[in-house]
Amino acid sequence: MSTTTAPFTDTDALEDSALLAALDTPSGNVHAPDGARLVESGLATADDKGHYYLTEDGYTAARVLRAHERALVPDDTLEIILSRSGRAHGKRTGWVAGLTMTHRPYVEMVRLPHTSPETFDGIVNTGSTWVDIPFQVYSKLDHRYADRDGARIYLAFEPGTYDRDHWAAVGHADAVWADLCTEEPGAALRVAQEEAGGDRTVYLPPSALIFHHNGRDVRLTLTPAHRYHVEIINGPDTGRTWNGHRADVAVKAMARTLYGSPCPDGYGTGRDTCPGCDASAETFDDQHPVRGAMPGSRPALTISEKSS
Repeated sequence: MSTTTAPFTDTDALEDSALLAALDTPSGNVHAPDGARLVESGLATADDKGHYYLTEDGYTAARVLRAHERALVPDDTLEIILSRSGRAHGKRTGWVAGLTMTHRPYVEMVRLPHTSPETFDGIVNTGSTWVDIPFQVYSKLDHRYADRDGARIYLAFEPGTYDRDHWAAVGHADAVWADLCTEEPGAALRVAQEEAGGDRTVYLPPSALIFHHNGRDVRLTLTPAHRYHVEIINGPDTGRTWNGHRADVAVKAMARTLYGSPCPDGYGTGRDTCPGCDASAETFDDQHPVRGAMPGSRPALTISEKSS
């Protein structure tokens, strides 16, 4: 299993791009360089000839990504982007859609592992296809805005397509995941090992991770089917669960769902601090100290053993 070291990595972006490319293919065939990682996570399977195909779980994950993409990129803009740069253009690159912290939608080219940095730089800065997309959008879609900055092309929301509440929840979920990954002192979310008993001076790799969010204790586990499983184990909505093929997918699904939900003290998630939740977070830290580490340090966000 790969180690999670950042809120969202290039490898994750490539995985998403591969899933979307396979969704666009009637056979569900996955581009070979991306297939092995998807097989490892149960999103693809390989036949005796070494060809990779999406599984039902793979199709489910891809459809979720497609719905997210459609909310950011209008179909007519998407048609132009695909005509100029396919999902795995020249079998060298892929691209994904996203939203900046200031709510600017964009599409971003990502480099496949076997593509050299020099080749990638040429594609995004001198190649005619990616560079030409903003002009094609502007000229063919009634002067619609698009602006390229290196590998990223910024787009404009179309009237009637922008759901402020939805994207506020998306931005909140991204921030929650970023906070969860940080190891800086005073981070909003505390990561601790689930098994806190025994000799606490001896480090043991966690079989699960627990964090505190909006007055709730939340556990993140990796199931035997290699699915990330998020469950509220204490506080409002105890027993509620979310799943994902990556940890960020599962945690963000939870954060989006809970966005705007009051904590046990009646405050909404948009409020920066709450005395009651601060107190419950301190209690959480006392109950789940980090093994074999100095006070205030934080373990890496990884799960070393599969657990149900």
